[in-house]
Amino acid sequence: LVFDEIPEFSSTMFQPVGGMDRIPYAFYEHLKDAVRFNAEVSDIQTSEQGSRITYRDRISGKTQVLSADYAIVTVPLPLLAKLPTNFTAPFKQAIQTAQSDQANKVAWQAPRFWETDFNIYGGLSYLDHEVKGLWYPSDRLNSAQGILVAAYNTSESAQAFSQKSLAEQFASSRQAVELLHPGHSAKLQKPVAINWSKVSYSKGPWIVNDEVGESAYRLLNEPQGRTYLASDALAHGGVGIWQNSAADSARRIVSLIGRHAERQQPGVAA
Repeated sequence: LVFDEIPEFSSTMFQPVGGMDRIPYAFYEHLKDAVRFNAEVSDIQTSEQGSRITYRDRISGKTQVLSADYAIVTVPLPLLAKLPTNFTAPFKQAIQTAQSDQANKVAWQAPRFWETDFNIYGGLSYLDHEVKGLWYPSDRLNSAQGILVAAYNTSESAQAFSQKSLAEQFASSRQAVELLHPGHSAKLQKPVAINWSKVSYSKGPWIVNDEVGESAYRLLNEPQGRTYLASDALAHGGVGIWQNSAADSARRIVSLIGRHAERQQPGVAA
């Protein structure tokens, strides 16, 4: 009951039809001409005149170079730390301080027994078990089937859980459901397990901001030449509001670029 009172979280809301990634795909519909998929960044160079990004086209295998007046880099910081750049030494060191947390999820398809038998419509249940919690769907209420997230653990618990085989992870998740909802674990079907440290081009769920010093945080929020960093890790937001934090960071960077462009061309609105 206290969950809604925690500043990082808010009451359960409906999700976009088809999942949360429908939001970026909606942006994509208006930005198709400017989007390049399958572009793996391999080098970032910046100066006071512009930015140059080198990337490999994962389909053709060819190396391409993009030059622009400004660059906004949203590569996860632990991956950015491994890329060749001409950032200053203090800036590179600040990037190195950013470390990803650990997180796992296990999800199942099942008849909506939590709704029909327990009157649970969305939200979470916590238990003293290695899976840590169950997350009930807040979409398509009262439909025949639903997706039950029956493991969502982080940090040390996630690290240990990720070392188990998939069969062991599924068995543990099923056991947790049986503890909370006796007699219903047999209804679970088609399991999927995700460990964020194994997801390409992510390698982690979020940055552990407590480990990033305040001076490093301030530095990472300043540009290198005409290259700016933006991400949920660069706005003071908690785990539960990562989308809001990412949007806040993006808005801040766009504002900084706008002011810089105005200074470059006095009298011209950015």
